[in-house]
Amino acid sequence: MLKVAKISVSCIVLVLCVYSLFNQNELLLLVVQLFVAALLSVVGVEAILSKQKLSGYLLFGSAAFLLVVNVVKSII
Repeated sequence: MLKVAKISVSCIVLVLCVYSLFNQNELLLLVVQLFVAALLSVVGVEAILSKQKLSGYLLFGSAAFLLVVNVVKSII
């Protein structure tokens, strides 16, 4: 199940990334960053389930950092 989620989220992110680069749309870039945060979270769950706790926590930290940067950017 996690493998299917990773592949589908990766494909959606790739398509949205290319589309946002051509249109230079800020909203699409925000959506791509949220999808990347979701992908990092899914990979983090998979790492924790396979007993790689340090990698899982680093991936969750990266997702949290990405979300915090987006919140601060929207506030400013």
